[in-house]
Amino acid sequence: MKRVLFLSIAIALFVTGLAACSNDKRATHIGVNVEILEINTELKGFVVKSLDKNSILGDKCYVSCENPEIYYIYANNQTSEVQTLTYEDFTVGDEITVDIKSVENKYTLTYRVQLLTQRL
Repeated sequence: MKRVLFLSIAIALFVTGLAACSNDKRATHIGVNVEILEINTELKGFVVKSLDKNSILGDKCYVSCENPEIYYIYANNQTSEVQTLTYEDFTVGDEITVDIKSVENKYTLTYRVQLLTQRL
């Protein structure tokens, strides 16, 4: 009985310790919904406004798409087909969702951009 109680307490402390140690300030935010306000073709990025209330991106933010490993996708809601896109496929006014790690001075990096606007 004492052994089971001790083991339960040890596991609880271990799990609590792991949770406390993994407090990373660069938490990933997946699926942040935004609208493209401007497209910067020279620097390869978007100026966006948030579509979600209390979004981490605020009212206006620059999303950098300079990293060559970023992938762009489109999912057709009617056919469920997923297509790979390029940066050039996006236009001002498009609604997109982005995955980000952090926002500093209204600037963020992304590693995935999904076109939400159903237009293809």
